[in-house]
Amino acid sequence: MNRLISLFIFLLLSARLWAQPDIRPLKIKDGRLPVAQLHPLVQEMAKYNIVGLGEGTHGTKEWNDTRIAIIKELVEKKGFRILCFENAFGDSYYFNQWLNTGKPVREGMKQYLIALWQTRELEALFEWVRKFNQQHADKITFAGMDFNYLAGTAAMLRAEAKPLQHPLLVQWTENLYRTAQTFDSIWNCQMKDVSQKDFMAVITSGRTQIHQIDSLVKADRLPATETFQRALLNGFCWTTGEANRDSGMANMAVDIAHDGKMIVWAHAVHLALQSPFNDHAVGGCGGYIKKKVPAYYVLGSGMSAGTYGGTADRFDTKRNVMKAYALPAVTTPSWDSLFHQQALPALYIDLHRIPADTALRPLRLIGYGPPESISYSDPVRLTDLFDGYIFLKHTSAPAYLP
Repeated sequence: MNRLISLFIFLLLSARLWAQPDIRPLKIKDGRLPVAQLHPLVQEMAKYNIVGLGEGTHGTKEWNDTRIAIIKELVEKKGFRILCFENAFGDSYYFNQWLNTGKPVREGMKQYLIALWQTRELEALFEWVRKFNQQHADKITFAGMDFNYLAGTAAMLRAEAKPLQHPLLVQWTENLYRTAQTFDSIWNCQMKDVSQKDFMAVITSGRTQIHQIDSLVKADRLPATETFQRALLNGFCWTTGEANRDSGMANMAVDIAHDGKMIVWAHAVHLALQSPFNDHAVGGCGGYIKKKVPAYYVLGSGMSAGTYGGTADRFDTKRNVMKAYALPAVTTPSWDSLFHQQALPALYIDLHRIPADTALRPLRLIGYGPPESISYSDPVRLTDLFDGYIFLKHTSAPAYLP
């Protein structure tokens, strides 16, 4: 009897949700979502200064394709010119320079992007960005808001310090660069053969050097460039550690967005308007962004069956060995199971226009780890996390670059 009552309640909630006019079924054609179906969504996004395109996993081909289609619409028709990734800021700065040369895009991706982004779909996107920039004076800028790697940021500080002809600043930025190289090498090798004590000593040294550089610039009133100041901000974000990653990425995104209308490519949990966890352990970068830039829109996404791309490595690096994993069955009750029950291949929900819903359900969280690392959030309202939501019933892992 209890099972029958639970089933009745589930069906009633499901019927209530699906009766709303702004929940739109989407068609799949040749394995893709035709972007014409998303015209109302693109029109809505155009009203905002920052648009977050949040992924339900770090490795879903169909969602990569969908976001790329949305990006092209926002760039070509709506004036967006900054593409900001969940990638190290300094590395992204140099990848942006790489895109505007004749060097092979794939080589630049392998050198400057973490392995999660080294896919054939994104290679095609960056080839398109290069061609667009060759044909337009108002170019697309590629940027990064993360700080898992530090050497790229340190290299920027070192390069920007040299024209200031301040011997101590030149020396200190050189010292930071060497420390950053050590940190990055430890990160790349997944801390293999490195003790926690030695790793923390490198981090402590880097923190001290970043604060010294900042103090020197302020004390001597050095005319540091905007590039220097932004790199220094990224260095400070690095000093605050993983516990403050979402607020740090938000600070970077907001600072970068001063240059124009921006699209952010990152995990949906990070881009969400709040953390889906009661203890705020992770996520909610989007909420920090919205406090500083109210004109922020975030699109979430989910999926329930098929495969996704991930790695067994602990840290996200440029060298991760990526592979396809089978998505396990969704847990009931959850938002994912609710959407999975619908007889549709895909759907879009305008969360601005549905009536207030008090229903709380867990949301499945898939990062880049293997299936045993998949978890669920605390019960949460979808409207508290996102402005819009796309659900794809069946997805596949991306094709990674060799």
